[in-house]
Amino acid sequence: MRFAVAGTLLSAAVAMAFVAVKPSGPLWVKSDSKDAINKFRQDRARLFTNKMALPGPERGGGPTTADEEEYAKRAYPAAYIPFELTRNAHVAWSDVRARALARVTQPLGQWTLVGPTSAKDPDVLTFSGAPYTTSGRITAFALAPNCSEDHCTLYLAAAGGGVWKTNHALDTSPSQTWDFISESFATNAIGTLLIDPTDPTGNTLYAGTGEANASADSEAGFGIYKTTDGGDTWTHLEAHTDVPAGTGVNCNAIFGTGGFRTAPAYSGPAFDGRAISSIVIDRNNPSVIYVGSTRAVRGVSSVLSGGVVSLAPGLPPYGLWKSTDGGANFTLLNYKDVCLNPTLPGDAGIIQSSFGSTRGVNRVASDPSTSSTIYAAAFPQNNATPLNTKGGVWRSRDAGASWRQIKSALNPALNTDRAEFAVTKLANGNTRMYVGDGNTGSPDARFYRSDDVATGSPTFTDLTTDQNIGYCTGQCWYDNVVYSPPGRPGTVYLGGSFSYATYGFSTNGRAFLRSSDAGASFTDMTWDATTKPTPPGSCCQPNSIAPNGMHPDSHAIVEVPGGNIAFFGSDGGIVRSSASFSDISSQCTA
Repeated sequence: MRFAVAGTLLSAAVAMAFVAVKPSGPLWVKSDSKDAINKFRQDRARLFTNKMALPGPERGGGPTTADEEEYAKRAYPAAYIPFELTRNAHVAWSDVRARALARVTQPLGQWTLVGPTSAKDPDVLTFSGAPYTTSGRITAFALAPNCSEDHCTLYLAAAGGGVWKTNHALDTSPSQTWDFISESFATNAIGTLLIDPTDPTGNTLYAGTGEANASADSEAGFGIYKTTDGGDTWTHLEAHTDVPAGTGVNCNAIFGTGGFRTAPAYSGPAFDGRAISSIVIDRNNPSVIYVGSTRAVRGVSSVLSGGVVSLAPGLPPYGLWKSTDGGANFTLLNYKDVCLNPTLPGDAGIIQSSFGSTRGVNRVASDPSTSSTIYAAAFPQNNATPLNTKGGVWRSRDAGASWRQIKSALNPALNTDRAEFAVTKLANGNTRMYVGDGNTGSPDARFYRSDDVATGSPTFTDLTTDQNIGYCTGQCWYDNVVYSPPGRPGTVYLGGSFSYATYGFSTNGRAFLRSSDAGASFTDMTWDATTKPTPPGSCCQPNSIAPNGMHPDSHAIVEVPGGNIAFFGSDGGIVRSSASFSDISSQCTA
């Protein structure tokens, strides 16, 4: 189950975001006047109005309310903290640190971690009844080529913990180590990872910051970082863009007020204050990069804003972007004006977005046979006309110049409707696509397959069964994974949220499902085949046995080539499967 919690890990730079601004400006404002107090109340009310104008999982109060009040205090006497100040604060912090290191005349003292080195959930508090090693929410994996038992490099992205690396991902000994490799980043919020397919060494890695999952603690980021030496050093992509003013949108048709409004022109970094969902490198030309970005829900971690800062003035458009110069410049593709909230001051509520999407693009992939054929999935169009349309899956056969919707959204009336997909090449040369689509659970999420999506008008077969229906329950906007390992078109995984209604004697909870017959049938991968007894006093395990199990809320998966070993990422961290399977059907009852 997904809870809207406000706690996150902070990078040092972001934690300083509102200290080092301009020497001439006040760090705070003191006033006991009645007018000043009323002004603060009005600004705070405006922030809450901004948030409540966004239907979706982030609009409630709850644990984020105190953070929103803190944001209003920090912004006072303005209504917003400009993102430029956050960006400048990181630069200022880096300068302060560099100057301090330059003055050091003696060797610095070395700190050693004394523990604990792992977080253990006790068996009586887990749903499987077995102890669980947890490490927080995982958003992405990147597995380097040539993975073997002796040397297997795996990169891991954490929602609020940065990028980590191990060279011994298949090591089963307790001595397995992970290294934190993103210390130089301006944020610890990571949305996606990609190893450059044109680099056979696997040392060229892209890290997109900002988490695209639409939860109340999915933080915005500071763009894309690139390493060519396996994470020893990083370069921040300039990612400059110039998006001209829009053609206008009729806010009256959406909100009944606001009139005809035009999105302003934007010039600056394409991804600051947004979240990166996908990165694609053209395998024939690594200078060509496609990036999917979403609005993001919250600001960077120390902004403490709930759902408001993603609508602050001056932030970039979002959606599907293309670069032809290795990331120095980006162009926004297939966009239109979107009226998010016409009552907000200035241009905060009018923006431009690819496919007219309210939230942005959540998945991008290239065709396995033709690199100029690109696929993208977007949240629906609920704040542009025609209303409650689009979303679903789109295709371009001309490197992004034109687009066609090839799979409609399950429920385009909801801006939380999220389609995830995987493409894979068949033996006959056609491209197969698996699609999982859902939203808030009404209707239940469904699963589809098409065996020829690269050309024409694809036909999708609905393969939804009792095994996979509603696999991401009512949280598909947050945890929805569709994955097919390269070179294994008959294998597909579905990841979602725990199915508590069928848990216990009936299924294993369905956090992850696996099919080896192209989606015709699925096996629940959530628990393993161990049969330890359930501990006395177990909070949640109704069964007599306590197998090792996964945490609910799935976000990432990668399979090791040539076998059945897979790494699963969820809110609870990372789990690795063995290469063997066992039939545990006897543990189930009718």
